Amino acid sequence: MGRVKVYNRVPVSYSSRGTFYGSNAEICQDIVSVLEARTSDIKELHLALYLFNNAYLYRKLLEIANGGAMVVVTSLPLTGYDQRKIDRAKEVYNQVLKDGKIDLRIFPHMYVWYGAEYAGGGAAYSFHIKAGLMEYSDGTCTVFLTSGNLAPGDPTHSETAAFIEAPCNASIIQAFKSFFGEIEKRAKPFGDYNKLVRELPLELQQVFDFCFVGGTNTINFSQAQASHAFFTAPFMTIERKGSNHYARERLVDVILSAKRRLLVCAQHSHDISPFNGYQGQTMIGSITEAKRANPSMDVKVLKQVASSGLADKRRAAFVECHLYYAGVPQRVNRLIHDKFIVADDTTVISTGNFTATQFGWGQRVMEYETGSDNRNAIQKVIDSANSFFATPRDCISVEMTRPKKKRPRVKVSKRDIFSEINAYIIIESSEVADGMAKYFDTLWSHNLSTDVEIPT
Repeated sequence: MGRVKVYNRVPVSYSSRGTFYGSNAEICQDIVSVLEARTSDIKELHLALYLFNNAYLYRKLLEIANGGAMVVVTSLPLTGYDQRKIDRAKEVYNQVLKDGKIDLRIFPHMYVWYGAEYAGGGAAYSFHIKAGLMEYSDGTCTVFLTSGNLAPGDPTHSETAAFIEAPCNASIIQAFKSFFGEIEKRAKPFGDYNKLVRELPLELQQVFDFCFVGGTNTINFSQAQASHAFFTAPFMTIERKGSNHYARERLVDVILSAKRRLLVCAQHSHDISPFNGYQGQTMIGSITEAKRANPSMDVKVLKQVASSGLADKRRAAFVECHLYYAGVPQRVNRLIHDKFIVADDTTVISTGNFTATQFGWGQRVMEYETGSDNRNAIQKVIDSANSFFATPRDCISVEMTRPKKKRPRVKVSKRDIFSEINAYIIIESSEVADGMAKYFDTLWSHNLSTDVEIPT
């Protein structure tokens, strides 16, 4: 598999303001240190960053680009940032255009969730991955993924980052190279994209983005290609299965293989009721199955927020009761942002949470109800987007809503693949698993960790 190095960092205290370096300054510095260790040897650097508003990180990437390396960053449109992060993002994106050294690309795929309580029932961006690929002049490569957003404006969080160094022809490296090749050719250069959207109001920018169809020209990966690293995306299947469904299956298999210990840590962990008629086992179902099959096994679930603190309370509360009656201890800690599983000597590290949203995949008609009643203005934006994105015919349609009391609004419908983009690695190593278990215990016994309260 290659040489593996995993960093785990817990902040000293919780702060809603975060740090200049993002949710975890140490994880940011760990990533920068790896970049700096062989800066002069880097031929190519590819990053997929959910958020890219970190000026410190940008300056480090600029140094690498000025040294002659090709640097490509794929991220969200500016409309994907919340108000805590948008100003810094604008500064970084504008500096990228001014310096002209880094290829910044935008992947604006949006989906509409199955539950109305999420994102106000509106559309959300699917790009949630935080991963990288470094190719060196000596024929070796380093790949990494992290739970951290590296985004100033985020609260402080505990984070994990995993690095794997191997020859560029190693299967795990090839999996990363294939993903970056696909995402970068589908993403759009920020400069070209920005010319079309920069003068549009925020909502019309999102209408423009909603017209991007991510599920075209799907590619299929084999089991061999996804042995130790795999990705989820609307354009990707694995073994002819939706990539997010495949990810769930692999994690379920890991969970059910556990005999001694099963430790699950994520910001959110409530995959119990799958979308799209999925018939397979869920993560929560597999955790309870493993515990009931082996009652003496050490099984614990650690997450950031109890069900009482979530918008989608019912699903999370049902999960908490389900685990409780299976005899699985659960704790919460508002610092938690890591996403990993330890099952005996196997470790899974992910950029995505363990929920039905992250494991949903399938074609459906998604409806985005705008706040506008100006159909002509909306249609003009759609025509511009369809031309720029080369949207397949008949994927986008527009109609007016017919509410009984409120005034009509414009509704945009899209036929596309529902999928969130994330990365997963599976590490078979007792040393790594023991280290992650020790880290889990640190979080479990942390002074901010408390037991999940179950109503009686």
